[in-house]
Amino acid sequence: MATDGFSQRLDGARLRYRSFTSAWYGVPTILTVIFLALAVLPFTLGLYAFGFSLGSWVSVHMLVITLVWATTAQSWNMMSGYTGQFSFGHAAFFGLGAYGTILLLSTYSLNPWIGMIIGATIAGLYGLLIGLLCFRYDLRGHYFALATLAFAELLRFTFNTLPQLGGASGFFKPLPREYADGFGLVAFQFQETLPYYYIILAFLVIVTVVSFAIKESRLGLYLFAIREDENAAAAVGIPTFRYKLLGVTVSAFFTAWAGAFWAMYFDTIRPETVYDILINVEVLLPAIVGGVGTVIGPIVGAFIVIPFSEFARQSVDVPGFDHIVYGILLIGIVLYSPKGVVSWPSRLLSLLHEHGPYDSELETEEEMADSAPETNE
Repeated sequence: MATDGFSQRLDGARLRYRSFTSAWYGVPTILTVIFLALAVLPFTLGLYAFGFSLGSWVSVHMLVITLVWATTAQSWNMMSGYTGQFSFGHAAFFGLGAYGTILLLSTYSLNPWIGMIIGATIAGLYGLLIGLLCFRYDLRGHYFALATLAFAELLRFTFNTLPQLGGASGFFKPLPREYADGFGLVAFQFQETLPYYYIILAFLVIVTVVSFAIKESRLGLYLFAIREDENAAAAVGIPTFRYKLLGVTVSAFFTAWAGAFWAMYFDTIRPETVYDILINVEVLLPAIVGGVGTVIGPIVGAFIVIPFSEFARQSVDVPGFDHIVYGILLIGIVLYSPKGVVSWPSRLLSLLHEHGPYDSELETEEEMADSAPETNE
């Protein structure tokens, strides 16, 4: 029958998809395709098809902002997604990366690439301090989230108050001739937007490779064990305190990279732009929407959250409407798809298999084994 043929094809597709995604080469293959597509994406914005141009909806600037939040979400995921220690204060690390870079550049004319590494190191040490104080007193769950938010707010008030740190007016980005030979890669400043796009794309690739390497290593196994049951992980000999500290430090370090890029991409930075409480939401939301604890999820989530909120902001003349969109997305994902968008293909195949317009006569080997009667042979 036709329905039997459709059933067989659907079951075959479901099994092939599960086999591919569970294989060692599955995620690297998908990531390679994603990054190759992102590498050529700016050149497709001007192409027309059926009277439609992608460039009429998407700009290179929007793509740059999307990649910034994809990078921060990937960094946040290495801590909160892998260890289960939910942080609501990653704006602290984002801001330290931005201010560390621009302060050293403005005050000492230090090359921003060096300033970025110094700022990221400071952010990593600040993350280590937060971890030492919070994990020492076994703060977990919403208590840990509130503690990280408090540390982020502490920095916002500090940088907003002290004139030595720029105060409320912040800093203007110096011209390249003040510390370099002119615009270019060494100066970390360009006269066009496209070079910035490829720099932040390179940042995202590096952070994603590190994230994947951690997840597939013994370190990742320990971190996920801590996420599932910290007490059980400690009982089998995993030094949970040490690995949680490592998670927050690495996450803070790479989040600061995105902050440093932000400082060099825009002309000015102020406490309200890099330490604002909504920065914390923009850091974590792509990972939650895409899929917490996955490598692909933060990237996919960023390309859903940022363009969608930007379209909403441009379409509806209501101040702060994009933040309302953030809230709606967050509530919807938490309630109806807690595993994120990356779980949708497998869920769709399973739903079609279970509730499709046919009676499937096929079972997977595992299902057949579970349903087979036990023998005493």
